[in-house]
Amino acid sequence: MTTDQHADAAAIRDLLDRQAAAWAAGDAEAYAQVFTPDADYVTWLGTHYKGRAAITACHVPLFEKYLKGTRLDGAITQLQFLTPDVAVIHGRGAVLKGRQRRNRRNTKVQTTVVVRHHGEWLVAAFQNTKHHWLLESVSAKFDSRTAPSILAG
Repeated sequence: MTTDQHADAAAIRDLLDRQAAAWAAGDAEAYAQVFTPDADYVTWLGTHYKGRAAITACHVPLFEKYLKGTRLDGAITQLQFLTPDVAVIHGRGAVLKGRQRRNRRNTKVQTTVVVRHHGEWLVAAFQNTKHHWLLESVSAKFDSRTAPSILAG
């Protein structure tokens, strides 16, 4: 990684930290501000939201009711710069409440595309998938070609 990429990676990590802080605060508007105005957001249920306004709107009831008092716990498994202004992030994460910890039962696999937008890094696309660890390991035992790639983190 170049010096510029190290600085950009730090800025991207800061972006994700701001996202997590907004979630923990239950602030849908602040949460959506880390996304580009026309961002794509796909939940682990498969629901697709288009744009910052839709991302804000769908999180208001979540933060008011179903996910009130929760926090994000995530880890980047891979950050790759596709161009100087575009990076793809693969990670694992969970929505947790109280003393819960991220584990293989509650972990989702995430893909995030970040772009430099008017000089700042923002999320252009996010996709969240339930990690079916048991089926993954059974499948790999039957045929090793189906085993997942080994990623750092």
